[in-house]
Amino acid sequence: MNSRLYLLLFSLAIFILTAIGVVVVYVGEFALSFGLIIAYLIAYPCIFALISVPAGKGKLSWKRIFLLTFSITIIAIAVTSSVWTIVTPRWSFAVATDKTTYALGESVEITVSLENLGFITHSFTSRVSDPIVVDILYGGGLGYEVWFSPPHENNTEFSIGPKESLERHFIWNQTNTSNPWLWNQTYMSGTYSIYAWIPSTDSESVIFIDMNNLFLAWTSISITST
Repeated sequence: MNSRLYLLLFSLAIFILTAIGVVVVYVGEFALSFGLIIAYLIAYPCIFALISVPAGKGKLSWKRIFLLTFSITIIAIAVTSSVWTIVTPRWSFAVATDKTTYALGESVEITVSLENLGFITHSFTSRVSDPIVVDILYGGGLGYEVWFSPPHENNTEFSIGPKESLERHFIWNQTNTSNPWLWNQTYMSGTYSIYAWIPSTDSESVIFIDMNNLFLAWTSISITST
């Protein structure tokens, strides 16, 4: 095996190990990081043993070997970081109303949007076909439910292009459609919390917030008697 092939294999091995290390750092998994350290302790001595063949034959000095290692490492970090930035999904999920304060009986217009801030088209699968669920609570976050958008359970995949948005609009006419003992009564003044979320296919419920939601956002409004 000639020295050029040794150098090619050495460069490829350094690039791959560095790229894997960068990915593990981005993922942030402790178990993967620990396993990678063990792998490095085994792999790097083997790699430098590989390069010792052309070095021992005087084809390449150790100073140049370390310079080559440093250069390949920098290139691998730059390339892997760029690819990771391009392929990693970046989302912005928000819920907003047309006003912050309403009079009793006035319709509340709710807009929920999911924007793809990434560089390529990304997809997700919701447990409901809408794919957004909205829930309104009276009295803030610890209050009780007064209205929610009827969800239609059906696993549905959605794709959003770069810098594009998926929007859904809802109107609440301030009547209770959730608590049966106050059915269709016009509600009272006070503070209301509006929650919006997209449930994943693993969500335990589509009408309650749980830890398996893909996206979650909330806002609050005030309703006055005058």
